[in-house]
Amino acid sequence: MAEAEERHWWYPATRALLREALAPHLPAGARVLDAGCGTGAAGGWLGDRHRVVGLDPEPLALGLYRERRPAARLVRGGIESPPFASECFEAALVVTVLYHEAVADPRAAVASLARVLRPGGVLCLLEPGLPSLRRGHDRVTRTARRFSVRGLREIVASNGLDPLRATGAYTFLVPPAVAKAFLERGRSTSDLEGDGGAAGRLLARLAAIERRVLARRDLPTGLSVLVVARKPA
Repeated sequence: MAEAEERHWWYPATRALLREALAPHLPAGARVLDAGCGTGAAGGWLGDRHRVVGLDPEPLALGLYRERRPAARLVRGGIESPPFASECFEAALVVTVLYHEAVADPRAAVASLARVLRPGGVLCLLEPGLPSLRRGHDRVTRTARRFSVRGLREIVASNGLDPLRATGAYTFLVPPAVAKAFLERGRSTSDLEGDGGAAGRLLARLAAIERRVLARRDLPTGLSVLVVARKPA
């Protein structure tokens, strides 16, 4: 992940997607939890304008995060029991964490994140979509589950949060992902191998076009699912 952070098209595209989805809800200097932060590849940009606390159970990931962002405030721990007081963050960002086999209960994890949000605070989730899809990248990344737009929205709402939007993302990747799953036939492969070359540049352009669509409307499905929700004031 750390090696792919700057060279693979998905990371800058995802940072742009998250910035457009989350930034309008954040005042400058907001205290934000980057939950399951990994190496900071997806949420590290928040530190440019906000007070970010990165949370992850993996020491290696936290070490790589700090190498790139020495001023970052990092805490070792999991999202199912975040070691923070209640109502201490204006926002929480979770990028491809709930899908993982290490998370026993995504609903309980969202409840824990709701606990640490202040009234009026915002939760932003980005998780793998298409529950029926299983492919080589899932085996490499230890994927236990994928989410539908409706399913992830329901998890958020069941924890007392008000969904502001729930949408598919990376819809243009659905056909090639389904085809790739069929061709792999049980093999383990990673989508992060290489930099994508000309194909990566094309996919980055398609992602930019999709973001313009998402600025106007939600999409019913996608290879990823994005949900933004607010804790009632």
